[in-house]
Amino acid sequence: MARIWFAPGDFADHLHEIIGYKAGLASSIEHMCDLLPDAGYADDILSSESKGLTIRSEDYEDLYYQLLYKVGVTDTPSQGLFTQSQFFSRVVKDKGFDYISDIQNIYSKHYKLGAEQAIKNGQSSIDPMPMLAEAMEKYGKEGANDLIELIEMYHTNFQNSPHTSGRWEQWKDIADLNDLFNKYQPVVSHGTFLDQRFINYLSNNVAKLGDIHWRKFEELISECFSKSGYKVELGPGTNDDGVDVRVWNDSAQAHPEFIIQCKRYKSKIDKVTVKGLYADVLEAQATTGLLVTTSEFSPGARTTISARNYPIKEINGQKVSEWLKALTWSSKFTQPS
Repeated sequence: MARIWFAPGDFADHLHEIIGYKAGLASSIEHMCDLLPDAGYADDILSSESKGLTIRSEDYEDLYYQLLYKVGVTDTPSQGLFTQSQFFSRVVKDKGFDYISDIQNIYSKHYKLGAEQAIKNGQSSIDPMPMLAEAMEKYGKEGANDLIELIEMYHTNFQNSPHTSGRWEQWKDIADLNDLFNKYQPVVSHGTFLDQRFINYLSNNVAKLGDIHWRKFEELISECFSKSGYKVELGPGTNDDGVDVRVWNDSAQAHPEFIIQCKRYKSKIDKVTVKGLYADVLEAQATTGLLVTTSEFSPGARTTISARNYPIKEINGQKVSEWLKALTWSSKFTQPS
């Protein structure tokens, strides 16, 4: 059973470096430990600073993949080996060992030829069409589909593995995770209002929404609508008359579609806040007021909206979580319904 040895202070530095490369994020030792409370690795990271660390290779990979998931690079803390074994077991059971061996041989042969051709032409990617054409000719559409699944698994493993240079995004810089929580500082190298790396992180750490800087919460909501194609105006943050974000369907629209108030609260939204937003909606001649909160509305607030037929919608913590996932793992953000 292989083991990896780290000298005192080296293990945390190694994690900083590899997560910075794969995720584009810099995190403190405290943040890394906070991300792994249930995995049993926080104590190892802390003690390694003074005592060094000897860790089994499988434990190292388990820690790494859980950390990769926690910073939002993947949608699962598993390294994907189980998925690959499921694939091979299923295909061998249905079509036999000779079949899957031939599919792998087709992949290996054309990958080598494609790599040689790409290097010769100065290209950074390999054309998959020759291998797919051979799989289609020998085994039909089903063979091509199995090969595509094999390619995707190999590609995902290359991008996620701690032992490769692959990564999903070529980050322009490194964003400090502290900038999401501490003193406000604009950080938008990959996005319009809020950096995509912070969105990736929050998508797998929804419980942290209530802890981020209040201005970052406003930027997050602005980014949600901006990525959906809306024209968005983020208020100054102070002296904004209670209106944090204004949203238009298009630039030709005279009045905002949405007037948004962002409340990074742990307590429930009361009816006084709802009445204040309604006044802002009337003032701006907006279609709808959105009150976006990390918490939820109080029964009194919901009753006020219903009884007075206010054009106000509740966007609670659960809905914000859905928006985060939409911005991270799918291509389309859905407007409030």
